[in-house]
Amino acid sequence: MAAALIGVVLFAGGYQYAAALYGEDIAVLREDYATRAQALEAKYREKERSYAQSLVDAWEARDKALARADDLGADLERVRKQAADAKRRLSAAAGGTCDTEREQLAKCADFLERGADLVRRGVELSERTAIDKDAVVKIAGH
Repeated sequence: MAAALIGVVLFAGGYQYAAALYGEDIAVLREDYATRAQALEAKYREKERSYAQSLVDAWEARDKALARADDLGADLERVRKQAADAKRRLSAAAGGTCDTEREQLAKCADFLERGADLVRRGVELSERTAIDKDAVVKIAGH
């Protein structure tokens, strides 16, 4: 019976010793996991900041390009006004032997005005498309 009691005590002691070793191993593994998790979190936070800055830069570039397109629109509007002024001057100078030529010039002024409007639309569309494409490429490429 003493041998059985000694066996139980040795078993219990061995079990506690092994549990202590496992506890230390588990503590080391938890510490290692926490360290790696913090490192990964910092890495992903930096990537997130980088992507956010890339998005901001792309939107700023897009806004600048759209502002340039608006400036070009002002030049186009000036040409349209000049064509309208020429058309008014032609219609004010009615009568005389040049009526046919005045009609043709008035038609030309109309065509010029329509053409200017079509050019403006085309420029706006192509600029906006190019600007949006550049912004998307900049965002996706980063």
